[in-house]
Amino acid sequence: MKKLLYILIISLFVVNGWAQTNNINKPYYRNALTSMMIYHPEDEFGYDVYKIFTHLPAFEKFDNHDVDLRVINNEAVKGVKGKDVGFHRQEYGGSVVLTAAEKAKNAEVLTKLLNQSQMGKRMVAKWFDLQGESIDSARFSTRVLESRTNYNVTISEAVMARYTTEGVNVLQTISNDLIEHSFILVSDMTYYTAEQRAEVAKKVLGGIGAFIDGVFTGSNLGDHAALLGEEIADSFTGFKVMTHSYLFQLEWNDSISNIFYTKYYTQTPDPERIKAFLADKSLFKVKYLGVESSVYEKTQKKGVYSRTGLLEMITRRSIDRNIAELQSKYEPFRIKTPVTGVEYNNKGKLLGYRALVGQKEGVAEGRKYEVLETVINAKGKVNYNRVATIKPVNNQIWDNRFNALLENNVDGTEGTLFTLVGTATKQIQPGMLIREQKTN
Repeated sequence: MKKLLYILIISLFVVNGWAQTNNINKPYYRNALTSMMIYHPEDEFGYDVYKIFTHLPAFEKFDNHDVDLRVINNEAVKGVKGKDVGFHRQEYGGSVVLTAAEKAKNAEVLTKLLNQSQMGKRMVAKWFDLQGESIDSARFSTRVLESRTNYNVTISEAVMARYTTEGVNVLQTISNDLIEHSFILVSDMTYYTAEQRAEVAKKVLGGIGAFIDGVFTGSNLGDHAALLGEEIADSFTGFKVMTHSYLFQLEWNDSISNIFYTKYYTQTPDPERIKAFLADKSLFKVKYLGVESSVYEKTQKKGVYSRTGLLEMITRRSIDRNIAELQSKYEPFRIKTPVTGVEYNNKGKLLGYRALVGQKEGVAEGRKYEVLETVINAKGKVNYNRVATIKPVNNQIWDNRFNALLENNVDGTEGTLFTLVGTATKQIQPGMLIREQKTN
Protein backbone atom coordinates (compact mmCIF):
# COMPACT_ATOMS: atom_id res chain seq x y z
CA MET A 1 0.00 0.00 0.00
CA LYS A 2 2.80 2.39 0.96
CA LYS A 3 4.69 1.75 -2.29
CA LEU A 4 1.49 2.30 -4.27
CA LEU A 5 0.93 5.64 -2.57
CA TYR A 6 4.42 6.91 -3.41
CA ILE A 7 3.97 5.82 -7.05
CA LEU A 8 0.69 7.77 -7.08
CA ILE A 9 2.35 10.86 -5.65
CA ILE A 10 5.22 10.83 -8.15
CA SER A 11 2.70 10.34 -10.97
CA LEU A 12 0.80 13.41 -9.79
CA PHE A 13 4.01 15.44 -9.63
CA VAL A 14 4.81 14.52 -13.24
CA VAL A 15 1.27 15.26 -14.47
CA ASN A 16 1.23 18.63 -12.74
CA GLY A 17 4.72 19.64 -13.84
CA TRP A 18 6.35 19.13 -10.45
CA ALA A 19 9.02 16.63 -11.50
CA GLN A 20 9.83 18.10 -14.89
CA THR A 21 13.31 19.35 -15.71
CA ASN A 22 11.85 22.80 -16.32
CA ASN A 23 12.33 24.58 -12.99
CA ILE A 24 9.51 27.05 -13.68
CA ASN A 25 6.96 24.35 -12.86
CA LYS A 26 8.64 23.07 -9.72
CA PRO A 27 7.26 24.10 -6.34
CA TYR A 28 9.14 26.11 -3.78
CA TYR A 29 7.81 26.72 -0.32
CA ARG A 30 7.65 30.27 0.94
CA ASN A 31 8.07 31.32 4.54
CA ALA A 32 4.84 32.07 6.41
CA LEU A 33 4.76 35.36 8.32
CA THR A 34 2.50 36.47 11.16
CA SER A 35 2.89 40.22 11.51
CA MET A 36 2.23 42.00 14.82
CA MET A 37 2.90 45.40 16.38
CA ILE A 38 3.19 47.02 19.81
CA TYR A 39 0.52 49.70 20.13
CA HIS A 40 1.31 52.83 22.15
CA PRO A 41 -1.93 54.62 23.08
CA GLU A 42 0.20 57.05 25.08
CA ASP A 43 1.81 58.40 21.87
CA GLU A 44 0.39 61.32 19.95
CA PHE A 45 0.68 59.22 16.77
CA GLY A 46 -0.18 55.92 18.45
CA TYR A 47 -3.62 55.42 16.98
CA ASP A 48 -2.53 56.65 13.55
CA VAL A 49 0.24 54.06 13.46
CA TYR A 50 -2.11 51.37 14.77
CA LYS A 51 -4.68 51.97 12.04
CA ILE A 52 -2.09 52.24 9.29
CA PHE A 53 -0.36 49.03 10.39
CA THR A 54 -3.54 46.98 10.49
CA HIS A 55 -4.46 48.10 6.97
CA LEU A 56 -1.06 47.70 5.30
CA PRO A 57 -0.96 45.24 2.38
CA ALA A 58 0.54 41.82 3.12
CA PHE A 59 4.26 41.20 2.67
CA GLU A 60 4.16 39.74 -0.82
CA LYS A 61 7.32 37.59 -0.54
CA PHE A 62 5.74 35.64 2.34
CA ASP A 63 2.59 33.61 2.78
CA ASN A 64 0.30 35.76 4.91
CA HIS A 65 -0.26 33.91 8.16
CA ASP A 66 -1.87 36.65 10.25
CA VAL A 67 -4.20 35.39 12.98
CA ASP A 68 -6.81 37.11 15.13
CA LEU A 69 -4.20 38.59 17.50
CA ARG A 70 -2.07 41.23 15.82
CA VAL A 71 -1.65 44.05 18.35
CA ILE A 72 -0.06 44.23 21.80
CA ASN A 73 -1.12 47.12 24.03
CA ASN A 74 1.98 48.66 25.61
CA GLU A 75 0.00 50.15 28.51
CA ALA A 76 -1.20 46.70 29.63
CA VAL A 77 2.26 45.07 29.65
CA LYS A 78 3.93 44.46 33.01
CA GLY A 79 7.15 42.86 34.13
CA VAL A 80 9.60 44.66 31.85
CA LYS A 81 10.57 47.78 33.78
CA GLY A 82 9.86 46.91 37.38
CA LYS A 83 6.78 48.77 38.63
CA ASP A 84 6.39 50.78 35.41
CA VAL A 85 4.18 49.37 32.66
CA GLY A 86 5.25 48.97 29.05
CA PHE A 87 8.29 47.89 27.09
CA HIS A 88 11.67 49.58 26.94
CA ARG A 89 11.53 51.94 23.98
CA GLN A 90 12.86 55.16 22.51
CA GLU A 91 11.55 58.46 23.75
CA TYR A 92 11.27 61.51 21.53
CA GLY A 93 14.74 62.89 21.01
CA GLY A 94 16.28 59.88 22.76
CA SER A 95 18.95 57.41 21.66
CA VAL A 96 18.68 55.68 18.31
CA VAL A 97 18.67 52.11 19.59
CA LEU A 98 17.95 50.33 22.83
CA THR A 99 20.74 48.73 24.83
CA ALA A 100 21.35 45.01 24.46
CA ALA A 101 19.98 44.43 27.96
CA GLU A 102 16.79 46.40 27.20
CA LYS A 103 16.17 44.50 23.97
CA ALA A 104 16.81 41.18 25.71
CA LYS A 105 14.27 42.02 28.43
CA ASN A 106 11.69 43.08 25.84
CA ALA A 107 12.25 39.82 23.96
CA GLU A 108 11.91 37.77 27.15
CA VAL A 109 8.54 39.31 28.03
CA LEU A 110 7.32 39.15 24.42
CA THR A 111 8.13 35.43 24.29
CA LYS A 112 6.16 34.88 27.48
CA LEU A 113 3.19 36.91 26.21
CA LEU A 114 3.08 35.12 22.86
CA ASN A 115 3.16 31.71 24.48
CA GLN A 116 0.63 32.64 27.16
CA SER A 117 -1.73 33.73 24.40
CA GLN A 118 -1.09 30.40 22.62
CA MET A 119 0.11 32.03 19.42
CA GLY A 120 1.76 28.76 18.38
CA LYS A 121 -1.55 26.92 18.59
CA ARG A 122 -3.30 29.72 16.68
CA MET A 123 -0.72 29.41 13.90
CA VAL A 124 -1.12 25.62 13.73
CA ALA A 125 -4.92 25.98 13.68
CA LYS A 126 -4.62 28.30 10.69
CA TRP A 127 -2.24 25.93 8.90
CA PHE A 128 -4.82 23.16 9.21
CA ASP A 129 -7.83 25.40 8.67
CA LEU A 130 -9.61 24.49 11.91
CA GLN A 131 -13.27 25.26 11.33
CA GLY A 132 -16.76 24.43 12.58
CA GLU A 133 -19.70 26.09 14.27
CA SER A 134 -19.21 24.02 17.43
CA ILE A 135 -16.91 21.43 18.99
CA ASP A 136 -19.17 18.72 17.64
CA SER A 137 -18.79 19.90 14.03
CA ALA A 138 -15.19 21.17 14.18
CA ARG A 139 -12.57 19.57 11.97
CA PHE A 140 -9.26 20.29 10.25
CA SER A 141 -8.77 20.52 6.50
CA THR A 142 -5.92 20.68 4.01
CA ARG A 143 -7.22 23.77 2.20
CA VAL A 144 -4.35 26.06 3.29
CA LEU A 145 -1.72 23.41 2.59
CA GLU A 146 -3.18 22.83 -0.87
CA SER A 147 -3.13 26.53 -1.69
CA ARG A 148 0.51 26.89 -0.62
CA THR A 149 1.90 23.79 -2.33
CA ASN A 150 0.33 24.41 -5.75
CA TYR A 151 -1.44 21.06 -5.87
CA ASN A 152 -3.88 20.84 -8.76
CA VAL A 153 -5.36 17.70 -7.21
CA THR A 154 -6.27 18.06 -3.53
CA ILE A 155 -3.94 16.54 -0.97
CA SER A 156 -6.86 14.58 0.46
CA GLU A 157 -7.50 12.86 -2.85
CA ALA A 158 -3.87 12.54 -3.85
CA VAL A 159 -2.61 10.77 -0.74
CA MET A 160 -5.90 9.53 0.77
CA ALA A 161 -5.01 11.37 3.97
CA ARG A 162 -8.53 11.18 5.36
CA TYR A 163 -8.43 7.50 6.18
CA THR A 164 -5.00 5.87 5.76
CA THR A 165 -1.89 5.88 7.92
CA GLU A 166 0.30 6.01 4.81
CA GLY A 167 -1.61 9.00 3.54
CA VAL A 168 -1.14 10.87 6.82
CA ASN A 169 2.59 10.06 6.70
CA VAL A 170 2.92 11.64 3.26
CA LEU A 171 0.80 14.63 4.25
CA GLN A 172 3.02 15.01 7.31
CA THR A 173 6.15 15.11 5.14
CA ILE A 174 4.68 17.79 2.90
CA SER A 175 3.24 19.90 5.70
CA ASN A 176 6.41 19.77 7.80
CA ASP A 177 8.37 21.43 4.99
CA LEU A 178 5.97 24.35 5.21
CA ILE A 179 5.12 24.64 8.88
CA GLU A 180 8.69 24.63 10.18
CA HIS A 181 9.18 27.92 8.30
CA SER A 182 6.49 29.85 10.19
CA PHE A 183 7.56 33.13 11.79
CA ILE A 184 6.16 35.97 13.88
CA LEU A 185 7.48 39.52 13.49
CA VAL A 186 6.60 41.97 16.28
CA SER A 187 7.47 45.58 15.41
CA ASP A 188 7.75 48.45 17.90
CA MET A 189 7.86 51.95 16.40
CA THR A 190 8.63 55.37 17.88
CA TYR A 191 7.78 58.43 15.77
CA TYR A 192 8.31 62.13 15.94
CA THR A 193 7.69 64.86 13.40
CA ALA A 194 9.97 67.45 11.93
CA GLU A 195 8.06 70.15 13.82
CA GLN A 196 6.84 68.19 16.83
CA ARG A 197 3.42 69.77 16.75
CA ALA A 198 0.16 67.89 16.70
CA GLU A 199 -2.06 69.39 19.37
CA VAL A 200 -5.24 68.42 17.54
CA ALA A 201 -4.08 64.83 17.28
CA LYS A 202 -3.25 64.77 21.00
CA LYS A 203 -6.80 65.74 21.90
CA VAL A 204 -8.27 63.10 19.58
CA LEU A 205 -6.01 60.37 20.90
CA GLY A 206 -6.64 61.06 24.56
CA GLY A 207 -9.34 58.44 25.11
CA ILE A 208 -8.24 55.69 22.75
CA GLY A 209 -6.73 53.53 25.49
CA ALA A 210 -10.18 52.92 26.95
CA PHE A 211 -11.13 50.93 23.86
CA ILE A 212 -8.43 48.32 24.47
CA ASP A 213 -9.50 45.25 26.39
CA GLY A 214 -6.49 43.53 27.94
CA VAL A 215 -3.05 43.11 26.43
CA PHE A 216 -4.07 41.87 23.00
CA THR A 217 -6.54 43.26 20.50
CA GLY A 218 -7.57 42.31 17.00
CA SER A 219 -7.40 44.39 13.85
CA ASN A 220 -10.74 46.19 14.01
CA LEU A 221 -10.22 48.51 16.94
CA GLY A 222 -12.77 51.33 16.90
CA ASP A 223 -12.38 52.62 13.36
CA HIS A 224 -15.17 55.02 14.32
CA ALA A 225 -13.33 56.28 17.38
CA ALA A 226 -10.97 58.71 15.66
CA LEU A 227 -9.94 60.02 12.27
CA LEU A 228 -6.41 59.91 10.94
CA GLY A 229 -6.23 63.68 11.06
CA GLU A 230 -6.12 64.57 7.38
CA GLU A 231 -7.23 68.07 8.26
CA ILE A 232 -3.89 68.81 9.91
CA ALA A 233 -1.67 67.39 7.17
CA ASP A 234 -0.10 70.79 6.56
CA SER A 235 1.45 70.69 10.04
CA PHE A 236 3.88 67.98 8.95
CA THR A 237 6.85 68.14 6.65
CA GLY A 238 8.38 64.88 7.78
CA PHE A 239 8.66 62.02 10.24
CA LYS A 240 11.46 60.00 11.77
CA VAL A 241 10.74 56.47 12.96
CA MET A 242 12.89 54.21 15.12
CA THR A 243 11.74 50.61 14.66
CA HIS A 244 12.69 47.50 16.59
CA SER A 245 11.46 44.25 15.02
CA TYR A 246 11.54 41.07 17.13
CA LEU A 247 11.58 37.78 15.22
CA PHE A 248 10.10 34.51 16.53
CA GLN A 249 9.72 31.07 14.96
CA LEU A 250 7.07 28.43 15.52
CA GLU A 251 8.58 25.35 17.15
CA TRP A 252 7.73 22.48 14.84
CA ASN A 253 9.66 19.23 14.48
CA ASP A 254 9.03 15.53 13.90
CA SER A 255 8.14 14.93 17.53
CA ILE A 256 5.58 17.77 17.69
CA SER A 257 4.22 16.79 14.28
CA ASN A 258 3.79 13.16 15.34
CA ILE A 259 1.83 14.15 18.43
CA PHE A 260 -0.40 16.49 16.41
CA TYR A 261 -1.24 13.88 13.77
CA THR A 262 -1.60 11.04 16.28
CA LYS A 263 -3.71 12.81 18.91
CA TYR A 264 -5.45 15.77 17.30
CA TYR A 265 -5.62 15.70 13.50
CA THR A 266 -9.00 14.82 12.01
CA GLN A 267 -10.69 15.74 8.75
CA THR A 268 -14.04 14.50 9.96
CA PRO A 269 -15.87 15.81 13.06
CA ASP A 270 -14.32 14.29 16.19
CA PRO A 271 -15.16 16.28 19.36
CA GLU A 272 -12.70 14.40 21.56
CA ARG A 273 -9.72 15.15 19.31
CA ILE A 274 -10.70 18.82 18.93
CA LYS A 275 -11.20 19.20 22.70
CA ALA A 276 -7.80 17.66 23.32
CA PHE A 277 -6.17 20.01 20.81
CA LEU A 278 -7.78 23.09 22.37
CA ALA A 279 -6.84 21.96 25.89
CA ASP A 280 -3.16 21.42 25.10
CA LYS A 281 -1.27 24.44 26.48
CA SER A 282 2.28 23.12 26.29
CA LEU A 283 2.95 21.56 22.88
CA PHE A 284 2.76 24.50 20.49
CA LYS A 285 5.33 27.17 21.36
CA VAL A 286 7.23 29.96 19.64
CA LYS A 287 10.94 30.64 20.17
CA TYR A 288 12.81 33.92 19.96
CA LEU A 289 15.41 34.29 17.19
CA GLY A 290 16.59 37.91 17.33
CA VAL A 291 15.87 41.61 16.90
CA GLU A 292 16.80 44.19 14.30
CA SER A 293 16.72 47.96 14.77
CA SER A 294 16.60 50.72 12.18
CA VAL A 295 16.01 54.44 11.79
CA TYR A 296 14.03 55.74 8.84
CA GLU A 297 13.46 59.40 8.13
CA LYS A 298 11.38 61.00 5.41
CA THR A 299 10.99 64.72 4.87
CA GLN A 300 8.83 66.25 2.16
CA LYS A 301 7.67 69.73 1.36
CA LYS A 302 4.12 70.36 2.47
CA GLY A 303 1.42 69.08 0.15
CA VAL A 304 3.41 66.24 -1.46
CA TYR A 305 2.10 63.63 0.96
CA SER A 306 -0.74 63.66 3.42
CA ARG A 307 0.10 62.89 7.00
CA THR A 308 -1.43 59.45 6.53
CA GLY A 309 0.49 58.76 3.32
CA LEU A 310 3.80 59.76 4.85
CA LEU A 311 3.22 57.66 7.96
CA GLU A 312 2.17 54.71 5.81
CA MET A 313 5.30 54.92 3.68
CA ILE A 314 7.82 55.08 6.50
CA THR A 315 5.99 52.48 8.60
CA ARG A 316 6.18 49.91 5.81
CA ARG A 317 9.69 50.84 4.69
CA SER A 318 11.10 50.67 8.22
CA ILE A 319 9.64 47.19 8.75
CA ASP A 320 10.85 46.06 5.30
CA ARG A 321 14.35 47.26 6.18
CA ASN A 322 14.38 45.24 9.39
CA ILE A 323 13.04 42.15 7.61
CA ALA A 324 15.88 42.39 5.07
CA GLU A 325 18.50 42.56 7.83
CA LEU A 326 16.92 39.70 9.78
CA GLN A 327 17.02 37.58 6.64
CA SER A 328 20.74 38.21 6.33
CA LYS A 329 21.30 37.02 9.89
CA TYR A 330 18.92 34.05 10.14
CA GLU A 331 19.08 31.49 7.35
CA PRO A 332 15.66 29.83 7.97
CA PHE A 333 14.01 33.25 7.56
CA ARG A 334 15.53 33.99 4.17
CA ILE A 335 13.20 34.25 1.23
CA LYS A 336 13.69 32.38 -2.02
CA THR A 337 12.65 34.05 -5.26
CA PRO A 338 12.68 32.65 -8.81
CA VAL A 339 14.96 33.73 -11.62
CA THR A 340 12.56 35.44 -14.01
CA GLY A 341 14.79 35.78 -17.07
CA VAL A 342 18.21 35.43 -18.67
CA GLU A 343 19.43 38.58 -20.47
CA TYR A 344 21.72 38.88 -23.50
CA ASN A 345 22.93 41.93 -25.44
CA ASN A 346 22.24 42.43 -29.15
CA LYS A 347 25.36 40.39 -30.00
CA GLY A 348 24.20 37.40 -27.98
CA LYS A 349 26.58 37.94 -25.05
CA LEU A 350 25.22 36.95 -21.64
CA LEU A 351 24.53 40.00 -19.46
CA GLY A 352 23.05 38.31 -16.42
CA TYR A 353 19.89 37.09 -14.71
CA ARG A 354 16.79 38.96 -13.60
CA ALA A 355 14.80 38.39 -10.42
CA LEU A 356 11.97 40.34 -8.78
CA VAL A 357 13.87 41.36 -5.66
CA GLY A 358 15.47 44.70 -4.92
CA GLN A 359 16.13 47.39 -2.37
CA LYS A 360 13.14 46.38 -0.25
CA GLU A 361 14.69 42.95 0.32
CA GLY A 362 18.09 44.49 1.09
CA VAL A 363 19.72 43.69 -2.26
CA ALA A 364 22.90 45.75 -2.34
CA GLU A 365 26.32 45.88 -3.96
CA GLY A 366 28.75 43.53 -2.21
CA ARG A 367 26.14 40.96 -1.15
CA LYS A 368 26.20 37.52 -2.74
CA TYR A 369 23.34 35.18 -3.55
CA GLU A 370 23.12 31.47 -4.25
CA VAL A 371 21.13 29.95 -7.12
CA LEU A 372 19.20 26.84 -6.10
CA GLU A 373 17.69 24.00 -8.11
CA THR A 374 14.55 22.40 -6.69
CA VAL A 375 14.73 18.62 -6.22
CA ILE A 376 11.80 16.47 -5.04
CA ASN A 377 12.44 13.05 -3.54
CA ALA A 378 10.18 9.99 -3.68
CA LYS A 379 8.37 10.97 -0.47
CA GLY A 380 7.43 14.40 -1.76
CA LYS A 381 10.05 16.28 0.28
CA VAL A 382 11.46 19.38 -1.42
CA ASN A 383 15.23 19.95 -1.29
CA TYR A 384 17.34 22.74 -2.78
CA ASN A 385 20.74 22.12 -4.44
CA ARG A 386 23.08 25.05 -5.05
CA VAL A 387 24.24 25.41 -8.64
CA ALA A 388 25.89 28.86 -8.69
CA THR A 389 26.72 32.07 -6.84
CA ILE A 390 25.67 35.46 -8.25
CA LYS A 391 25.92 39.12 -7.27
CA PRO A 392 23.80 42.19 -8.13
CA VAL A 393 24.94 44.81 -10.64
CA ASN A 394 25.15 48.05 -8.71
CA ASN A 395 23.31 50.32 -11.13
CA GLN A 396 20.74 47.63 -11.92
CA ILE A 397 19.26 47.11 -8.42
CA TRP A 398 15.48 47.47 -8.51
CA ASP A 399 13.94 50.15 -6.30
CA ASN A 400 10.85 48.25 -5.21
CA ARG A 401 10.40 49.94 -1.84
CA PHE A 402 6.86 50.76 -0.76
CA ASN A 403 5.48 53.58 -2.98
CA ALA A 404 8.78 53.88 -4.87
CA LEU A 405 7.11 54.24 -8.29
CA LEU A 406 4.87 57.02 -7.00
CA GLU A 407 7.73 58.75 -5.22
CA ASN A 408 10.18 58.62 -8.13
CA ASN A 409 7.58 59.17 -10.86
CA VAL A 410 9.05 56.44 -13.04
CA ASP A 411 7.82 53.25 -14.65
CA GLY A 412 8.49 49.82 -13.14
CA THR A 413 11.48 47.68 -14.17
CA GLU A 414 12.08 44.01 -14.74
CA GLY A 415 13.73 43.51 -11.34
CA THR A 416 17.39 43.35 -10.32
CA LEU A 417 20.13 42.18 -12.71
CA PHE A 418 22.59 39.63 -11.24
CA THR A 419 25.89 38.38 -12.69
CA LEU A 420 27.66 35.08 -12.14
CA VAL A 421 30.47 34.79 -9.58
CA GLY A 422 32.95 32.10 -10.63
CA THR A 423 31.43 29.11 -12.42
CA ALA A 424 28.11 27.28 -12.25
CA THR A 425 27.62 23.52 -11.93
CA LYS A 426 24.54 23.78 -14.16
CA GLN A 427 23.12 26.33 -16.54
CA ILE A 428 21.07 28.96 -14.68
CA GLN A 429 17.50 28.87 -15.95
CA PRO A 430 14.28 30.79 -15.24
CA GLY A 431 12.49 29.17 -12.31
CA MET A 432 15.64 28.37 -10.38
CA LEU A 433 15.65 30.11 -7.01
CA ILE A 434 17.78 32.92 -5.60
CA ARG A 435 18.56 33.15 -1.88
CA GLU A 436 21.01 35.42 -0.09
CA GLN A 437 24.14 33.73 1.19
CA LYS A 438 24.93 33.74 4.89
CA THR A 439 26.92 36.75 6.02
CA ASN A 440 29.60 36.62 8.73
